[in-house]
Parts: sequence; C-alpha cells; structure tokens
Amino acid sequence: MATQSEQMLVLDLISQGKISAADGEELLKALAASTPKPKPQPVRVDPVSVAATGYSPSDGARLSAELRKLGIDHLKLSELQEMRLHNVTPDFVREMTDLGFDDDDLDELVNLRMQNLTPQYIREMRAAGLEHADFDELIIASQHGLTPDFLRAVRGAGFEHLDVDELVACFDHGVTPDYLRAIRDAGLMDLDVDEIVKCLDHGVTPDVLRGMRDSGIRDLDADDLVRCIDHNVTPDFLRGMHAAGIEDLDVDEMIKCSDHGVTPEFLQAMRSAGIKDLDVDDLVKCFDHGVTAEFVRSLRESGLKGMDLDDLVKCFDHGVSPEFLRAMRNAGLKDLDADDLVKSYDHGVTPEFLKSMRAAGLKDLDVDDLVKCFDRGVTVELILALREVGIKDLDVDELAHCSDHGVTPDFIRSLRDLHLKDLELDHLVELVDHDLSADDLRAAHKAHPDLDTDDLVELVLEGHDQEDHPGKHPKDKFHLHIH
Repeated sequence: MATQSEQMLVLDLISQGKISAADGEELLKALAASTPKPKPQPVRVDPVSVAATGYSPSDGARLSAELRKLGIDHLKLSELQEMRLHNVTPDFVREMTDLGFDDDDLDELVNLRMQNLTPQYIREMRAAGLEHADFDELIIASQHGLTPDFLRAVRGAGFEHLDVDELVACFDHGVTPDYLRAIRDAGLMDLDVDEIVKCLDHGVTPDVLRGMRDSGIRDLDADDLVRCIDHNVTPDFLRGMHAAGIEDLDVDEMIKCSDHGVTPEFLQAMRSAGIKDLDVDDLVKCFDHGVTAEFVRSLRESGLKGMDLDDLVKCFDHGVSPEFLRAMRNAGLKDLDADDLVKSYDHGVTPEFLKSMRAAGLKDLDVDDLVKCFDRGVTVELILALREVGIKDLDVDELAHCSDHGVTPDFIRSLRDLHLKDLELDHLVELVDHDLSADDLRAAHKAHPDLDTDDLVELVLEGHDQEDHPGKHPKDKFHLHIH
C-alpha cells in the first residue's frame, strides 16, 4: 500500500498539471501493488489458554501451524475450547487441508468433525466414484449412511452418473443395487431416480417387472407400471386375460377391467355363455349392472335369444328375470323382445294378469294393450260385468274409456234386472258422468216401459238436467219421440 507522503506527491503532480488525473490514478495503483504485504503473524496461543482447553503446548503449536495454512491467525479461548471439545486435532486439520478443505471458518472445521466426516471416509468415497463431490455433499452422504460399498455396487449395476442427492434418495427409499440391476435388465434404463423410487415405493418389484415382460407388456413407463400395481393389474391378471382371449389392451383398459371386477374368470364365463365379441366397455357394463353368465344362460334357456348387450342390461336393471320370462311365455306371449319384457314388468303386467285377460276372452292383446288395460284399471271383473248386461266385443280403448269414467262392475251389475236391450258403453258412461244411479234408470223404466234404451237414458238425463236447472224445458226432439 502506498505511504501517505507518496500519495501526496502524486496529488501535487496532478494539481500542477504535470500529469493527468488518469495517469495519477494509474500511478497510485502501481504504488499500491508494489508495496510488500506484511507476513501473517503466527497464531498467538497463550500457554495458560492452551492448558485450559486441554491441548498440550506441542499440540497447541502444531494446531496453530495448521490453522495458519488456512489463513486463521487469531484464536479466542472459546474457539479453542470448542475445537478441543469436538476433538479437532492438528492431524485432523492437516488431513482435511490436504484433501482440499480451504475454508477459513473455524465453525466449518468443527462442523466437519461433528458430522463425523473423517478423512478416511472422504478418501474412500472419492475412490468409489465421488471424485468431484464437495464437502457439503460429502456431509450429506455421511449423514444418510452412504457407504463406499453401496456407491460401488450402484455403479456396478449400470447407474454410474448418479449425484449425491440421487444416491441418498435411493438409499433412503431402499433402492438396492440388486433392484437397480433388475430395472436395467427389464429394459428400463431411462428412468430417473424419482421414477425408480416411485416404482419401488408402489411395489414394482423385480419379480413384477419380469412378470410384466413375460406377459407381453414391454413398453410401460414408470407411471404406467405404478398405475398397474396400484390398480391390481398384476402379471397373473394379464396372463389370465390373454388366456381368456383379451389381448392388445392398453394400460387404461387393463385398469378399467381390474377396477370394475372384470376378471379373467368373468370373461371366460361370459364367453362360455355365448357372449364372445364384447370389448372392455361392454364387459365393464355387464359387470357393473350385474349381468352374469348365469343370467345370460338362463334367459337363453328360457327362450329369449338374439339379445345384444343393451338388451341384457336393460332386462337385468328392470328386474326381468328368467323366471318372469318363462312365465310370460307359458301364459301365451312367446315373441317378446327385451323392450316388451321391460315394459310389461315395469307396468305390473304379470303372467297372472295376462292369463286372466285371456280367460276373459281377450286373447289377441299385445304388450301395449296389456299395459293400457293394467294402467287404466281394466279388470276381468269389469269385462264379465259388461258381458252380463249384453255389452260384448269391446276393444281395449273402449274398455279403458269405460274404466276411466268410473264405470264399475257394481254399477253395471245394478242394471241387470232392467233387461235393457241395446245397452251400450256410452249409456253407462253418460249415466256415471251425471252421477245417476240404477234406481234413477229403474224409476224412468217403470214410468215409461215402452221406451227403448236410448230414449230411456235420454229421459233420465233430461230429468237430471231439469233438477239441476229448474225452468229448463225438455228438448223438442225428445217430446216428439215419446209421443
């Protein structure tokens, strides 16, 4: 460093204009560079302080010399005590310096000793392949229990370029050299450490890897392998599916089958029941809706053939059992399809109802007719009551019309003793709609025994209207008719 007098001389030359400011600056720099630096003073260690820390005078001197190489030339008593407490010996400092430690922070030296980072460990780890690891990385390796043998074995398994963090991740998760070798032998050389750890954590063992390859699954990445294991897609599952005739499935399809319970056994059973051309979605739909091989077989044995998957699912979802199908066929409906069966079952058209309608003379009703009868309250009792008063051969719509208007069997039977000729359905509906009883019709018939049925009903209705609307005169047409 330039002396004060030299600096003043340069400043005078600049002020007198003899040199420029830039030249003056360069001259000052040159003077500073030419000034010799003071030699570092030996570390001063008081003998009393050395004795107080437990170092001998010779150890204190040796320690001072080694620390001076690191640029440490002043020591406090507390620092000496800390170093002695953690067995930072002169030999330890020398060996660490020889291995490349060049930090002038005493705390770092103490930290190395506290982390049990010995010179021997450093040399062995470097010899095993960590030539370029710094001291912080070596501390991490030591903390996690990495050994030179583990490092050599990992490299021998074909993974030569793993850094300390990757080696620690492997060691902490139990990724052994044998496992890495199995990964390599399975053809998965491009996996990174995170993927390898994920595989091991999720149970992708070497046996699983070999089994997957033997099952024909060779191009799965780590995520695919993990998903397979997580969803119970095992080598045994894959072999079973192949044996059952399902091949070339991708990962999503395999997982879908496994998640929905579509096992090789289920697949084989469905094939034996005659369902052979189903894809994965079809199989899943069958299983999810409870369509089993036994159900399919029973429906076919009951006479229902040619059903597709949607028909089978529809029947099962609506409770159409093989027993229901057989009973409907025995009752006379033999050509029912899935929609007919479902509609019948949903509307309560039972085999017993079908038999009763046929017994009442309605033999040619289809499913829609039967449903209309059931939904509209057309009963055998109603049909028989109508016949007793001479009303026959009504179609389904007429019967439903009768029931809709509240024409009951009891009301019909109450008219039997009148022995009315040409009594029609419309007569009954009109009487019920006007809340007229058999007694009303009987009184009119007694008063006018010669009137035919049309006129008699009209008379009763006119009388009902007259009561409801006093002062209203009967229709001229009616009066002309009865005179």
